[in-house]
Amino acid sequence: MLPFYHIVTDDIPLHVKHLYKPRTIKNFKEDIHFLLAHYEPISLQQLLDIKRSGQPVNKNYFHLTFDDGLSEFYSIAAPILKERNIPATVFLNSDFIDNELLFYRFKASILYDKLKDNSLLSIIYENKDQLDELANDNNIDFSIYLNDKKPYLTSDQIKELIKQGFTFGAHSKDHPLYNQLTLEEQLVQTKESILSVTRKFDLDYRVFSFPFTDDMVSNKFFEEIASFTDMTFGSAGLKEDMAKNHFQRVAMETNKTGKDIIKSEYLYCLAKIKAGKNKIIRQ
Repeated sequence: MLPFYHIVTDDIPLHVKHLYKPRTIKNFKEDIHFLLAHYEPISLQQLLDIKRSGQPVNKNYFHLTFDDGLSEFYSIAAPILKERNIPATVFLNSDFIDNELLFYRFKASILYDKLKDNSLLSIIYENKDQLDELANDNNIDFSIYLNDKKPYLTSDQIKELIKQGFTFGAHSKDHPLYNQLTLEEQLVQTKESILSVTRKFDLDYRVFSFPFTDDMVSNKFFEEIASFTDMTFGSAGLKEDMAKNHFQRVAMETNKTGKDIIKSEYLYCLAKIKAGKNKIIRQ
């Protein structure tokens, strides 16, 4: 079981407010309680060892992951996990570390809060410069927001978390939707972000999670990165995948309880297995 989150907080920040509802601290603790009652937590290294061994898994394991490298992992989630001795992996967008740049969807949420224009939330990666133009026209300075709010983890925080036993991977350079990129662009986003993260933090493993989704990403892509990564992660729920060393995760940021989310995933998975449709086939 590979549950994943973005942010755990009771105080929803403006850059997330109009995109999705984060997991509250109470809900997150309830999720953890349920997972510990039914699964054994394992580290990323243990997960990698299990995959490499090729041996059947004889226990119910879980490994938590967090996408986007948001600062609330350091201030809220990590202390909760440390208290329960639960490992986790955080996936970082290499361009956003140290609050150097801001995810274009976060910009859209900030702008929407002032302009109340629904079309802002539909702007795609290719047209992300429109958000900067609108911000300039409306006297909104994203660099000031980054400096004041510091939405992302800093290098010092990441290094401290590594000393505490948490693991880190890449999540692309600046969070595009991969099925809107060419294969060459996908490879650049992936390889450059992995190299940046592993070198910056002296990591001896290479893991990657797809921003948004891996839907429609070709088998050719996975062949190209096979020797460059130890493991990659998607977000399609409890599904098998034909791509080597690629695992799908379960999204936990819904209005359901953790128990209901996981129960629903199992029921959906069983139905798909019966129909012979629970494996992702890539072209």
